[in-house]
Amino acid sequence: MSSMNKKHGYSMVRYEEVPYDEVPRFSLHVAAHLAGVSPAIVRRLQAEGWVRPKPMPGGGLGYSIRDVRMLRRVREWRDLLGMNLAGIEVALRLRDQVLALHEELLRLEEEMARRERELYREIQRLRRLISEDAEWKP
Repeated sequence: MSSMNKKHGYSMVRYEEVPYDEVPRFSLHVAAHLAGVSPAIVRRLQAEGWVRPKPMPGGGLGYSIRDVRMLRRVREWRDLLGMNLAGIEVALRLRDQVLALHEELLRLEEEMARRERELYREIQRLRRLISEDAEWKP
């Protein structure tokens, strides 16, 4: 259950309810160091909504493993591919779409396999009925 921190205006989260990679663990400077960017870049990306620090148990805001991965990905794509933030945003949106389509494809393949098994069972049942009819001659 969340409870509102009136002093800072954000809600405290029970960490057993949060996925492991979303639990805030790192201060601004540690997250920046782990991602290989400056704290100013972290603040800029935070202001633009790329990362969202959350309240930490000891007070203050912290960045999650997921945030650090995002910061690192932005840095790598900027440095290695020469992409600006707008290009990275488009690429990430396309990446998310590809991942969603891949998940949908896996779901459809599972459904197709299930239906194939059902059809095989129905064919076997019909073959038995046909063979029983062939044996029965009035």
